[in-house]
Amino acid sequence: MPQATRKPVILVVDDEELLLKSVKHRLEREGFQVLTAATGEDGLKAAQEQRPDLVLLDIMLPKLKGREVCARLKANPATADIPVIFLTALGLADHVQGGMAAGAEDYIIKPFQAEELTERIIVCLARHNHWPPRG
Repeated sequence: MPQATRKPVILVVDDEELLLKSVKHRLEREGFQVLTAATGEDGLKAAQEQRPDLVLLDIMLPKLKGREVCARLKANPATADIPVIFLTALGLADHVQGGMAAGAEDYIIKPFQAEELTERIIVCLARHNHWPPRG
C-alpha cells in the first residue's frame, strides 16, 4: 500500500481575518496544511508547539509585533530552522531590511499576487528540503 504524502504545514500569522481566510483557502487548494493565528503571541506559541515547515508572518500585529516573533523564533534552537516569510503592507526599503535582519528568508508586500505567494513559498520550502512533499 502506498504511503500517504505528508503535506507541508504553513503557519499564517495575521490580524486581518479576511486575509487569514483567503490565504488559508488558497494554500489548502495548493496542497498545503494551514494553521492560522491572529496575534503575534498566538503565532509564536503555535510555531513552538506545532513546528510548521514555514511561517507567513505579518509585521503589524497586536501586542507582539512580527519582527519580534521572528527574532524569538530564530533565537530558540527548537524553532530557529523554521523559515519565515514576512507578508506585510510595510514596503519601504528600511522595512524590508529590518525584516530580513530579524531573520526572515523572504519579504512579500501586500497587496500580492496569489500565484507569486505560492511560488515563493515553494521556493523557500525547497531551499529547506520541505518540497516536493514526501511520504
